[in-house]
Amino acid sequence: MNRCLFSPHLLIRKNEMHSTNDFALELIKTQKPSAGTVVLTLSQTKGRGQRANIWESEEGKNLTISIILTPEFLPIPHQFQISMVISLGVYDYLSGYLKNVSIKWPNDIYVGNEKIAGILIEHSIMGSALSHSICGLGLNINQLEFVSDAPNPTSLAICTNKEYNLDEELTKLLACIENRYFQLVDQKSDLLEKDYLQSMYWMSEMHRFSDENGAFEGQIVGITEYGQLRIKANGTERIYNFKEVNFIH
Repeated sequence: MNRCLFSPHLLIRKNEMHSTNDFALELIKTQKPSAGTVVLTLSQTKGRGQRANIWESEEGKNLTISIILTPEFLPIPHQFQISMVISLGVYDYLSGYLKNVSIKWPNDIYVGNEKIAGILIEHSIMGSALSHSICGLGLNINQLEFVSDAPNPTSLAICTNKEYNLDEELTKLLACIENRYFQLVDQKSDLLEKDYLQSMYWMSEMHRFSDENGAFEGQIVGITEYGQLRIKANGTERIYNFKEVNFIH
């Protein structure tokens, strides 16, 4: 059976907006957007990243989008699987061009030790189910200079010394995300988790981290079924929710 999540008529393109996630949320409140609706802007003036950070993106250089999904089949405690879908889709797309791509938990995308993409996922819950997931994505494509104080940004153009057509790259990216989403629909979450763990940044390596008790050395050993990070340190396993642990570079 031929299935399609994304189609050109579901693409909303704006030259400028504050935030694609905010626009998508307003769309959900005022209309009934179809699953697979993509909001894209060439200039995002107040893009939001994780931890209340601002996402820097030079106008017309990168892919700045939000994807609306309706994963009503997914139990609320398993909402991290949406994060795996999006991050693995971006990972698959970039792996077509680059080596040494990884996913830094929970869903930053790295090339080596440099960040090439950030993901911000916001869920709407109705009753006991997920009604909508807004998946915001900033992917650096053609930007060559970064002026913010972000410590380690890079882009596809920097990594390959080439310039790319954003429309063509968007089509490729969405195809990769679509493939991962249908794995979730088809109840192949075990495969998603296996691939996610294999692509994780610092997986099974000794590194320094910090939490509320200070710095420590540990080894990422996986995630829980709810997407929490599992780190083994001093012979014991520690479980972290988002924002509870920092990676020390």
